[in-house]
Amino acid sequence: MTVVILTGHPENRYAGDVLRAINGRGVRKVHVVAGTWKSGPRNLPGLLRTHGPSLPWVVAKWLARGAVRPLASFFSRRCPATGLAADVERQGGRFVLVEDPNGTECGQILGQLGVDILVLAGAPIVRANILGIPRIGTLNAHQGALPKYRGMNVVEWAIFDGSVPSVSVHFVDPGIDTGDVVATEEIEVRSTDTIEGVRARAATTQAHLLAWAVGVACSRPLPRLPQRAAEGRQYYVMHPRLRRVTQRRLAGVSDPARASTTRR
Repeated sequence: MTVVILTGHPENRYAGDVLRAINGRGVRKVHVVAGTWKSGPRNLPGLLRTHGPSLPWVVAKWLARGAVRPLASFFSRRCPATGLAADVERQGGRFVLVEDPNGTECGQILGQLGVDILVLAGAPIVRANILGIPRIGTLNAHQGALPKYRGMNVVEWAIFDGSVPSVSVHFVDPGIDTGDVVATEEIEVRSTDTIEGVRARAATTQAHLLAWAVGVACSRPLPRLPQRAAEGRQYYVMHPRLRRVTQRRLAGVSDPARASTTRR
């Protein structure tokens, strides 16, 4: 079984957590393919929505980055001795840098590795040309109970609704959080929590639930619960005012006895 982690940055901490969790399940020789530069919005409306008044400064930074990009890429490809790279090599895998996780080069490398399971860990939205390569499929962990909470800031939106936030592992398809669900696990919420604390606990759960799924896939087919589009809702970035309301509502969902796991 060939397992490959795809990440958007060569020092992505979450990718390292996922790698160590998978190793902890006894799965070794896991490869990591990392993008050297993150992609951002590609049109002016997207840039304005993302960066707002700080857009001129962001553009200046991108121009400066573009001036040094060829040199940085040259050295990063020849000196990949990062912390993540060292972790990958210690457990017997290959660490490969690519310019674009959705590009032709990445597809060729995944084909050469003979990937059975592709695991997303801090990767950008993955396109169909990459999703079609793994023999079994591509797995992702989402910080929301699927199909109910798709999209962004779903930890916050669940708390806002009075629900216990959850993590779901699912197969990735060309939609946004619409692939078959493998498992869902609720996140403990404490009365003294902050939103950031809950999100950090969710990230830890994501890594371990992904590792569990990879471990199961190495011995038997994973469970797959298809989603129907009408079952869920697409959420977007929460407004700061609603976020403050959500923080006050944390105590209302802080019941450790409610935490449960639905791993099949």
